[in-house]
Amino acid sequence: MSVNVDMFYFFNHNFQNPIFDAVMPVVTHFGGFKVLVVVLIAIILYAHLKDKKTLKRLTILALIAFLCSDIVTAILKHIICEPRPFVTLDNVHLLIAEDDPLSFPSGHTTSTFSVVTFFVLNMKELAKRHYKLIDAALIIFAVVIPFSRMYVGVHYPGDVLAGALIGIAGALIVNKYKNSIIKP
Repeated sequence: MSVNVDMFYFFNHNFQNPIFDAVMPVVTHFGGFKVLVVVLIAIILYAHLKDKKTLKRLTILALIAFLCSDIVTAILKHIICEPRPFVTLDNVHLLIAEDDPLSFPSGHTTSTFSVVTFFVLNMKELAKRHYKLIDAALIIFAVVIPFSRMYVGVHYPGDVLAGALIGIAGALIVNKYKNSIIKP
């Protein structure tokens, strides 16, 4: 077997327990496109209503990084057409229904890493006093989502690694040009 398949089985089988079986199918959806769009738009609306210009600007930029990264992922999914683990492997511990048959790269991981990376890069500007604590919480969230995708049986480790790299790259690019995209 390939390393990718061996590692998939490691994450999908070795951590099995009743708590993760109950929690991971819920947690995994927090990295999804719809959930993150709703969260980002809610933050933008909140920032607009409370006249928090920096929060609004940075959240709009995070949304741009998120959308750009997800477009790259969607294009790659349709070019590469890798089937999900539960489609091609036996004995997959599958805990969620997944309509999209394409696996590479992980969209949930891309979405999560683009948003988290962008906010971590800019958190000091947003939360001057407690930014390290918020950064740590965001990073834990970013690690849990790809783990959950493998645990619930819908992604290989290579899928989530690629998704993380695409999300990080999208955030870095938008962060580099943020003052040209939206002026402070």
